[in-house]
Amino acid sequence: MTDRILQSGTHIARITAVELPDATFEARVFVRLTREPEIAETYIPAGIFATFDEAMKGAESRAKRALDHDEF
Repeated sequence: MTDRILQSGTHIARITAVELPDATFEARVFVRLTREPEIAETYIPAGIFATFDEAMKGAESRAKRALDHDEF
């Protein structure tokens, strides 16, 4: 599991992709205010993808949408 962080103003989005038992990858997005601890993150599912790279791209796209539209 490799996390990346995106930040927009006072919000942070952490993105990751997790391999599932069927060899697909679940894209995950976690968002929060920069001043909040990780425990306060909101989970946003971003889909299931065939490869790790596709999952990370899907997670990044979903995270950008969440940051742009304050979806928390």
